[in-house]
Amino acid sequence: MDISKAVTKILARYPYLDEYMRRGIVNNRALARDIREDVKRELGREVNMQSVVSAVRRHPVSKGRVEKEKVFQILSASEVSLRYDVGALTILIDAAAPEIGELREMDGSLIMIRGIETLTIVVEEGLIGAFKEKFKDAVINSNKDLASVIVKSPKEIADTPGVIAHLANTLALEKINVVEMMSSYTETWFIVNEKDALKTVEAIRREIKMARR
Repeated sequence: MDISKAVTKILARYPYLDEYMRRGIVNNRALARDIREDVKRELGREVNMQSVVSAVRRHPVSKGRVEKEKVFQILSASEVSLRYDVGALTILIDAAAPEIGELREMDGSLIMIRGIETLTIVVEEGLIGAFKEKFKDAVINSNKDLASVIVKSPKEIADTPGVIAHLANTLALEKINVVEMMSSYTETWFIVNEKDALKTVEAIRREIKMARR
């Protein structure tokens, strides 16, 4: 892969950037400086700053417009909501296998995110203590003072690549740490620290409003 292809791949992560570049309101050198480390990681080698600047200037801003418009359509029809007082507990599956089966009998007050070796339980903050006592030595991490930011989108999101990536990139650019992230058909959940909750909602609402213009 050459520098131009690497730059195109990286810039494709930011759907609104094409429009800003088309309007001439993006400083190419500043943008090149910002993505230079990403280009280096993509290529696995050092890159000359001027080469990155040149690649940014040559970036085909119309490429991928149809795909990005689909992302905008999904965002424009999405809604965001917020829930406070959330906690998360991560346990080792093998060490807690018998107790995990009991969780299936509980109501919809919890969410389980299962990996190969671990299981993260997102639940009401007040239940974290009881869950820690239940799973004891199987617990490897727990968090309180969290919030759930839920994005409800139309069913087309299931067949539209890039929507969740766009939202995740938006939060990353705002320097918001996402503690957990999950999706279930039309719902996308971002679990963040409570202090970042309103900032997260506002960042997502801003993207939704921009998509509606």
